[in-house]
Amino acid sequence: MFTFSAHPAAINITGGVGDAWNFLRASWQKWLPAVLVLAALQFVVYLLFVPDFGSLFSYDSYTGRTVWNPDAADKMPPMVVGLLLVAVLGFVVGWVYVAVAIGGLRNRPVTVEQVVVRGLWTLWAGFLLALAALATMVSVAIVLLAAPPLGILLMLAAIVLFIYVEIRLIFFNLAIFDGFGPIAGLRESWRLSQGSVSRLLGWGLMAFLITMVFSIVSSFISLPLTAMHAQAAAQAISDVVTATGSCFTVFLMAVLYESQRSRLDPTLYPYLPMPSYPGPYAPGWAPGPYPPAGPYAPGPYAAGPYPPGPWAPPPYPQAPGWPANQGVPPAWPSAQTGAPGWPANPYPASAWPANPYPASAWPANPSAGPVWVSKEPDAPLPVDIPKPPEPPASS
Repeated sequence: MFTFSAHPAAINITGGVGDAWNFLRASWQKWLPAVLVLAALQFVVYLLFVPDFGSLFSYDSYTGRTVWNPDAADKMPPMVVGLLLVAVLGFVVGWVYVAVAIGGLRNRPVTVEQVVVRGLWTLWAGFLLALAALATMVSVAIVLLAAPPLGILLMLAAIVLFIYVEIRLIFFNLAIFDGFGPIAGLRESWRLSQGSVSRLLGWGLMAFLITMVFSIVSSFISLPLTAMHAQAAAQAISDVVTATGSCFTVFLMAVLYESQRSRLDPTLYPYLPMPSYPGPYAPGWAPGPYPPAGPYAPGPYAAGPYPPGPWAPPPYPQAPGWPANQGVPPAWPSAQTGAPGWPANPYPASAWPANPYPASAWPANPSAGPVWVSKEPDAPLPVDIPKPPEPPASS
């Protein structure tokens, strides 16, 4: 589960990197198996489908040119298939990272159904974004051919627009795994990034630097194997390092995602009351520009940022209690007002006998709350009631 070093609304880049690193170490049982499976499958794919690129061409010492080998055309189709398999595996492992990050924020378990369904939804959202980007590029190309000076200015404006839109939509995959749909996830990312473009740009640059550091480390580690033409082993080891770095950056973006949510919704992580701060919605407290309920109140997690998780049942059974009292014990009819049609009862009401069976003692349950014990008397044991004397027979 994610733990923040400071209030999420006030956390900075340094604190975010530290919190992401702590969660990376604490949740290694969830993301590391995915990394190892990816490395193992990529080792097999590179071993069977992707040949060494050096075997596709050779250097002709007579002409001084690099020429393709005769069997290069036969090796290309399996290589394309292998690279596609590697790309699909990379997508799936990336979905696992996002699912683990959201599970840490919401105290949810990571399920295969969640990874697959939400991952496909992120693909659909990404496909919509790709269509919009393709339409923009085609429009810029048409203007560039028709009017080159105007097209150059439009191309520069399109580059700036792409960077801006990418920053505003940086949270859409996290939002989709958090419970939003494909379109709603794009809208949620746009809402969370409102007025924080510079902050998101700084965090994005930090994530880019972290990725570059992991890539450099992976290159140094796999360089000896590459020199020995052990391409499959080199790629597997390199993927372990780079995939770990990718997981780290996803967790860093999850910290930023939760920070932006807490800034737009002060009720998610309210500050504790202090002498100078009486607490949210206290007399004299200014609620700010955001509504008290926030956009998350009607959602699936209205109970708070951490819904109840699938806790295991307590190890101790509950102590058997006496049956609940359904009312006052039945009273015998009064001697003066007997039941209609019956003679008056000359005997007083019998008292309830004491319970001869004490409740069995159970060990204290360390995880359950206090159990209230009923003080009501127990049910009576059967008592033989004398039969009233029969009236004398009339002569």
